[in-house]
Amino acid sequence: MNCTQRAACLALALVALASVGLPQYYPGMGKAEPGGVGNEPLATFTGAVQDIDKKILRIKSEDANTLQFVCDRKTQYFDGDKKIKITDIKPGDRVSVESKRFRDGELEAIHVRLQRPKAENAGTPKTS
Repeated sequence: MNCTQRAACLALALVALASVGLPQYYPGMGKAEPGGVGNEPLATFTGAVQDIDKKILRIKSEDANTLQFVCDRKTQYFDGDKKIKITDIKPGDRVSVESKRFRDGELEAIHVRLQRPKAENAGTPKTS
């Protein structure tokens, strides 16, 4: 093998090793998972909607902290199992937000679910 062939083989081996080894040190460089969420677990936050638009969702949590989430075209909105539009969610509505962190620390909203108050005494017959 001449010097050029050795250099080419070495470069090819380095590229192969980098594509296999780098994702374990830099998780964002790995293969995309179905749904685009990846292997990391999602954090869930619950609270009342302060304001919402196509890019930002702010909720006030139970401990009176305001949390801000980035919304994008991948964010999905639900009422129970039914998909809904962002416009169906209004300030004051109670929601749970499944999210993950961007590398810069911001929270990305993955799933936003309306939480309906449970009817008290549901299923109990009224007596007169």
